[in-house]
Amino acid sequence: MLPTEADGVRAQLDRILASPGFVNADRLSRFLRFVVERTLDGEGDQLKEYRLGTEVFDRPADYDPRLDSIVRVEARRLRAKLAEYYEGPGRADPIVVRVDKGGYAAAFDPAPTPESTATTPESTVTTPESKTFIPESIPEASRPAVAPRPRWLPFVLATATLIVAVLAGWHIVSRGTASASSRIQVAVLPLVRYDTDADVVPEALADAVTDGLIGELARHQSVEVASRTSVMPYRDRPESLSTIAAALGVQAVVEGRIQVTGSRLWVEVRVVDARRDRKVWVDEFAGDTSDRRALERRVAAAIVPVLTARFGASVE
Repeated sequence: MLPTEADGVRAQLDRILASPGFVNADRLSRFLRFVVERTLDGEGDQLKEYRLGTEVFDRPADYDPRLDSIVRVEARRLRAKLAEYYEGPGRADPIVVRVDKGGYAAAFDPAPTPESTATTPESTVTTPESKTFIPESIPEASRPAVAPRPRWLPFVLATATLIVAVLAGWHIVSRGTASASSRIQVAVLPLVRYDTDADVVPEALADAVTDGLIGELARHQSVEVASRTSVMPYRDRPESLSTIAAALGVQAVVEGRIQVTGSRLWVEVRVVDARRDRKVWVDEFAGDTSDRRALERRVAAAIVPVLTARFGASVE
């Protein structure tokens, strides 16, 4: 690739990252910039899942892509966002940037040029003048009658347009409903403090970690997560998990507890088949209180494969 071509790709990358779909999506933007730059550097064949997990998504050195699907999930989101961009604000851009399925290297193509409209021979071009032109030399009585356009034609066209719009809207809604129904329904219950001393583990910290897990799980397209507003009332309400699951309409419940020791934050989480009230997975995680978000990402990434294996959804 010539330097000028690489410059064009980088200019296209900047246009994409400045678009509404990417400007506030820091993780996707970082992902796209990384794969584009590495591909331009000739490293496209080295973009493997482990490298992306550790260099883009801040996974630790012992990151195992078989257990943590973050790269595959975010790659699917990136492909969808690029498709939306080129169907919207980028439809007239000169370069198309892709990340095809089956790999993580970027691909660059010139935008397709619209097909030239076939030129109609001058003798057959119909213009307003030629459509109604009648030589003055022809007697008025012998001139052909020009049929008026039926009055009902605009009504028929408008009705047909309305029907097409309704059918298209129904298709979009039904497709979205089917997609949502195939996702795993899960609720993250408020985490409890291992030590009830509020000076050691403030209740606000437990709530913040709960909220963080809800947000991180919601990033995975294979699951739907009950909102924070829905689950917080159950912090002080003694209900069975099967009752909570029925009220929230979920298949699984994530519950757990936290503890703080110095600057270390310790979290134990459990996945429960709530309708049967059976624990199916328990694990514990530790991290620095100063980097709580990284800990929340690790916990969520570990939970998703358990949910998909137990409740039958799949992640690309």
